[in-house]
Amino acid sequence: MRRFRFRSVLVPCLALALAAHAEPQPAIYATLAGKKAMAVVPENTDRYGIAHGQGNDLAAAQAALADCERTWSTTCEIIWLNQESVTSGASIQARAREEAHPLFLWRYASPTATVYLAGSIHLLKPSLYPLPRQLQASFAAADYLVLEVDSMSIDPQTMQQLTTRYGVLPGNATLADVLPAPMYQRLRLRLANYGVDIKQLARLKPALVMTELVRLRLAALGYLPEHGVEQHFRSRIRHQKILQLESLELQMRLLFDQPMATQIQQLADTLDQEMTIEPLLADLLVAWLSGDDERFLSLFREQSGDSASAQAFTKQLLDDRNVGMTQKIQDYLASSGTYFVLAGAAHFVGENGIVELLRRQDIHGRRINSAARLQAAQNHQPAATQLLVSSAASQ
Repeated sequence: MRRFRFRSVLVPCLALALAAHAEPQPAIYATLAGKKAMAVVPENTDRYGIAHGQGNDLAAAQAALADCERTWSTTCEIIWLNQESVTSGASIQARAREEAHPLFLWRYASPTATVYLAGSIHLLKPSLYPLPRQLQASFAAADYLVLEVDSMSIDPQTMQQLTTRYGVLPGNATLADVLPAPMYQRLRLRLANYGVDIKQLARLKPALVMTELVRLRLAALGYLPEHGVEQHFRSRIRHQKILQLESLELQMRLLFDQPMATQIQQLADTLDQEMTIEPLLADLLVAWLSGDDERFLSLFREQSGDSASAQAFTKQLLDDRNVGMTQKIQDYLASSGTYFVLAGAAHFVGENGIVELLRRQDIHGRRINSAARLQAAQNHQPAATQLLVSSAASQ
């Protein structure tokens, strides 16, 4: 069986009707045959790399990125995959609010501790950096970087044991045994589109295969975990220690131990919606960059579905986990030091979000605005970080 390194790819799939925005392409691109992709230098789209005649979508994207980055000695992004226009970082940023607006960033303080709550996107395009300076300053002031799960610190043997326990079908069952034959054939073709033989995944549960399918699709579009917010900050650790909000086992049990009927339905929905994930993700990123809670949550809920099983899974995915995360945050406030807590942005908003759960415990923080100035002293103590917000920009 193929070995997997688990990553929490909690990016929803949704068929979302959005106005198409075609990124520019050179005339030669349209004449190229086979699987193809185009990558550009974000600041100068006249500088690009192209791959064509590749065996699958993922290979085309990887070859185009490699060509662009080798030619221009800088980071590039995918803007065309076959005949599909991939929204550029510049286009996403152009749609975000320009005026002062709330960030997915909150500051809480107790007599002994400061906690920053930062809403994360797990996979990003490199062209969406730099992040807001307030996020950078909050992280620089922190003694602790708190992640949902620090999967990079888990040894391969433990990872494999947990994957086997929660992600592998029981007994000698295979995907061909549990999936309807038409769905199995459809899945086989979709995986082949990314260069993966379904036989490599034969023993995996449908929920884990669904996660892998989404990961492959996003990788072909240029959304990679190494550009995600968690990895961005983890790679910049200096003095910070890493903590976790929850365990990898809890996440795996939640994601991959659902009833088989629920897993099969989720995989079917993903197959239906996979090819429309890009405009949804672009729209989610616009809402995230704009601090638009209502729009962000609306998109997240819309993709979750309205069946009883879908609603139950969403409740477990967000609401139930929010309770445990909130308790951890309360524990940090009762301790000492400065904590920079990164969790998926959807965990912080809505009536069952972490911010609201803290408010019900009479714990109140301040939402940080894009116009706020954060000044971090060098000793990284809670009192050394001051939030200076003009009356016009405060939330």
